[in-house]
Amino acid sequence: MKKLLCSVSILLSLSTTFAQQRLVLTESFSQASCGPCASQNPALEALMVANSTKVVAVKYQVSWPGTDPMNAQNPTEIDARVDYYGISGVPDRVLDGTNMDVTQSAINTRYSVASPVDMSVSHVMNSSTNTIDITVTITAPQIWNPTNTVMQLAMIERTISFANAPGSNGETEFHNVMRKMVPNVSGSPIVASNFSSANGTQTFTFTGVAIPSYIYDLNEIGFVAWAQNNTTKEVYQAAYSAPIPLPNYGVVSSLSTPGYSCASELTGAVAVLENTGANEITSATVNYRIDNNAVETAQFTGSLAVGATTNFPIPTTACSSGSHTLAVYLTNINGSGSTTPIGQKSASFATISVTPSTGNFTQNFSASAFPYANYYVTSPQGKNWTRVTTNTGSLKYDTYNYAAGSMGEVYLSPINLSSISIPELSFSLANRQYSDAENDMLEVEISTDCGVNWTNVYSKSGAELSNDPGIFVTTSYTPAAADWRIENVNIASFATATSALIKFKATSDYGNNIYVDNINIGSASVEKLSQSRFNVYPNPATDLVNVSFDGNNSDYIVSLLDLQGRVIYTQQMSNLNGSQMVSISTANIAKGSYVLSFSENELTTTKNVVIK
Repeated sequence: MKKLLCSVSILLSLSTTFAQQRLVLTESFSQASCGPCASQNPALEALMVANSTKVVAVKYQVSWPGTDPMNAQNPTEIDARVDYYGISGVPDRVLDGTNMDVTQSAINTRYSVASPVDMSVSHVMNSSTNTIDITVTITAPQIWNPTNTVMQLAMIERTISFANAPGSNGETEFHNVMRKMVPNVSGSPIVASNFSSANGTQTFTFTGVAIPSYIYDLNEIGFVAWAQNNTTKEVYQAAYSAPIPLPNYGVVSSLSTPGYSCASELTGAVAVLENTGANEITSATVNYRIDNNAVETAQFTGSLAVGATTNFPIPTTACSSGSHTLAVYLTNINGSGSTTPIGQKSASFATISVTPSTGNFTQNFSASAFPYANYYVTSPQGKNWTRVTTNTGSLKYDTYNYAAGSMGEVYLSPINLSSISIPELSFSLANRQYSDAENDMLEVEISTDCGVNWTNVYSKSGAELSNDPGIFVTTSYTPAAADWRIENVNIASFATATSALIKFKATSDYGNNIYVDNINIGSASVEKLSQSRFNVYPNPATDLVNVSFDGNNSDYIVSLLDLQGRVIYTQQMSNLNGSQMVSISTANIAKGSYVLSFSENELTTTKNVVIK
């Protein structure tokens, strides 16, 4: 998102008697689903590292344009800093409270400006209570008369690393992220009377500050303090207290689950414990919880060297049929007595232990509480299918925002296909391409052995997936009522399956959204004619629309309709046998999108066609 630059003029005036070396403060605004942020942040981090003696950084993860878990963990304080500076787009940077861009030249220029004060910040981690003590001291060698000035103190995580990008821009590593303002976002007033004579001092002490539960890694906690004039926004001085490695500290570095099983219990989950502290870990309590159920515990004992990892099997745990989340974390490391969760990881899984449904299956996604009972939604990147209200309820895969390579699956509840004569799958589909370069994909797969093996029964991507090939939508696509088409899939080869899993799998190429609705499984004899019975080409068409099919001593009707359902062309044929072709001249037909209807006896199906 482009930033709308603020035109704020700031007057910087310092007495010539001020001769303290300043540490420059960079405040940046970013977001895990902002494409330009992903391309610019590595250079910003490199600039900060190259100027580590000149500058200190704080980064605020804002709430737009998409998903960002770091914002969701503390949105109020981040919004306050956004409003403080009038930030209207990301990425954006503020240098010492001014509207100067963060460049090497700007850092050098600001670094050369003397400060009226010296400033220091230090902190102590209390691993037994999971609290922190922080001390900030401001000293003015000469008389200083600050007005409307506060000391701001930010708890940061120096580095946050994700195994998979938490947003849609592909970023997995984030630096200097503000996690909490101490004591709050308003800061602490700097009192002018403390500096009415030379060598005036004001000390701020914060004891027993609770560590937020959303901190990813306690070893990465640091603090940045700065003195700021709230009238001019000028930052007079900054200070930094680097992260302190904890002696008795470990995390759940990863968590694996079986994903999907047909059992009535969770089995086979494994947590990887990692010693990220400074001491050998000989004991810890492993806490695990399914959804919001009561926390259960198991004990780790042994020897886990500094930097080492070990696999810890989670005990078999009974759970109800359906989709679940398993959370695992550590407490009481080396007998510390701490009960605060440390290094938590979560993973989704499903244990579906219901009797498969019999007879025809229908799902129109009208109910809002999705995912439904015994459905399963999963994505290795956390980029899931969601239910939206479009078409009175449908499924959406947000390829407009999900980065290329993102993949999401939604499993239907088990179905007894043997109870349906000649089963056939049909569903409504809506999609538009962002451009000809993107090839988002939709696939349908079936498993008859509880997800061990899958068979692909449907796959379309790019122009073939689009309802209007060659017509592109460069804003986030929401289908109109006329945009939907019906897809028919022959699944008769699975007719003997007494318990079949059917899943819809979407793979993003960072194109535009995919919508699925009105899933039906029933007998092919009463469902619509399969689209595989005829072919339409070329598509898009220019001079002619050709329709080819194999006659089977049946009656046929080929019709071309506009999107309002008006018949533009129709041809009826009787008792045809063998290869057939109907050509429709487009000479007197306006350019645009149309529907080609093909009927064989009493059965009908349609395909979309574009005339250019």
